[in-house]
Amino acid sequence: MSFRSFIKLVWLPNMPYVICEKRQAVLDADGHCLVLGGPGSGKTTLAMLKAMRRIEVGLRSGQSILFLSFSRAAVARITAAAKSEEAFRNRGLPSIQTFHSFFWQILQGHAYLLGAHRTLSIVPTHEEAALRDGIAMDDAEWPAWEKKRRELFHAEGRVCFDLFAPLAAEVLSRSARLRRRFSERYPLVLVDEAQDTNDEQWECIRLLAELSQIVCLADPDQMIFGHLPGVSAKRLPEIRATLAPLEVSLGTENNRSPGTEIAQFARDVFLGQVRAGDYAGVTVVAYQRKGEHRDNAIRASVGYLTKLIVKSTGERPESIAILASYTKGVAVVSAALQKEKPIPHQVLFDESFALLAARAAAFLLEPRNESQTEDVATLLELLGTAFQAKGNVTARRTRDRCFVYAARVRAGEHPSVKLVIAAAKAIAESADHARCGDPRRDWTAVKETLRTAGDSTLEVAASQLDYLVAFARGRRISEALSTAWMEYGCYQDARAVVDATLSQDQLLSAGEQLEGIQVMNSHKAKGKQFDGVVLYQQEYHSPFAWRNETAPFTESRRLLHMTISRARRHVLVLSEVYPICPILKSDRRR
Repeated sequence: MSFRSFIKLVWLPNMPYVICEKRQAVLDADGHCLVLGGPGSGKTTLAMLKAMRRIEVGLRSGQSILFLSFSRAAVARITAAAKSEEAFRNRGLPSIQTFHSFFWQILQGHAYLLGAHRTLSIVPTHEEAALRDGIAMDDAEWPAWEKKRRELFHAEGRVCFDLFAPLAAEVLSRSARLRRRFSERYPLVLVDEAQDTNDEQWECIRLLAELSQIVCLADPDQMIFGHLPGVSAKRLPEIRATLAPLEVSLGTENNRSPGTEIAQFARDVFLGQVRAGDYAGVTVVAYQRKGEHRDNAIRASVGYLTKLIVKSTGERPESIAILASYTKGVAVVSAALQKEKPIPHQVLFDESFALLAARAAAFLLEPRNESQTEDVATLLELLGTAFQAKGNVTARRTRDRCFVYAARVRAGEHPSVKLVIAAAKAIAESADHARCGDPRRDWTAVKETLRTAGDSTLEVAASQLDYLVAFARGRRISEALSTAWMEYGCYQDARAVVDATLSQDQLLSAGEQLEGIQVMNSHKAKGKQFDGVVLYQQEYHSPFAWRNETAPFTESRRLLHMTISRARRHVLVLSEVYPICPILKSDRRR
């Protein structure tokens, strides 16, 4: 397939991609480039055309194009599109990775340069949350935690995710030979969402830029992670000063949602210029805050949005996202969808507690030891570790109770308290229950065992397992447990199986499955696309104007701008009648 015929590509199936003068300049450039543009302006398409052009020019044996993104969903989407193109299939796919997977690649081969073990292992984010014991970056204890995680790396070869970039930067900075090797391997590096790179991530790119050509893709209006360490508005000026790139702007061109005014609505929200009239492809629906009215409105929004998309396109949507500002709002939406006749959906959220609760469930799946006492103590410790990850005062009290009673049980005592009695009941039932080898049915049985054991601590842990089966991790855990069953005839080492699955899921670029109905907080929508988007707004559960921000709500507008622009076909704003959100004040309500 020729380069010109490749322009028909799957990246923009609904709209021709015009190679204008500024795009051609990027395709022809031999030096570094900075491509600016709003959501759906075609930055990623241009980057992949650049990759195709570089492949046509010629790559030596062993060379590849490196594409880096923060979003696993973006990586999955781009990988699928590239695999469908004959030109890439014949000449080699680009190496399309998340930043984390690329940095892990560096550490696996070269962390010994920092004095680490030759064999490394990942500390999953949910385990790290438990190890941190709820310590936040602005806490006085944070420097001690940073020291501890460094010690884990040097003494045990265990690497926390937040150390991937700093350690990779150290490796590259210490070895010019290694930088040459990586640049020989990747003569062209495409950097997605460059404005959101932190200091260490940018340092890795800067070091590769000595010999590799760097193309940065950026949208300064979508920098929504400024609250994270090392991420700031200084990045784009730093890119310009360091790389002296050819800079082109694709402006606010809209290739994602053509034929609608979704992009215009997003832009007007960002600029504080929402007009009173209608926007094509945008509907605002008001609802009463009362629980029953709210839940009915959430459930009805799915069907209403589907009808709007069918009416405008003649096709049913393949994906709908319901977005809330906070995790509390995600929980409200998910609970509403599960009422009466449940509406199937997947939930993406901050899942450390749920993933640690999964360890307790996995333990109950494992063959039982002869010592019930030891098993009861282990279950209590696993529950304690799960609550430890939550970090709030109530959770810490629960954690302490679990650990104290676990120690007493191990010492031969039998405390006559509900928590210990319930744990013993769960262990006894799991020992008596014959597993069938179907992980989903066996997992459901374990969940029921925890839920009916007779103590709220176990019941809360059981409720978290509903989230696991709601998002894609449930499928991957099921597949891994099936493999263990086929090999051993039981769920041998189920905890290790679950941990390994979750670690790989967080690291590799497989991406989330974004079909169907997805429920998530606004930040998790970054890098994703959906046929339809429902924006759930309620002052206490999901405020569009963040509570710690005052007018003109610049950062809140930036975040809402990003979430609106995730939609390809239609946006439905589900907004409570009163109080009126200051960001959306208009008379467009229906």
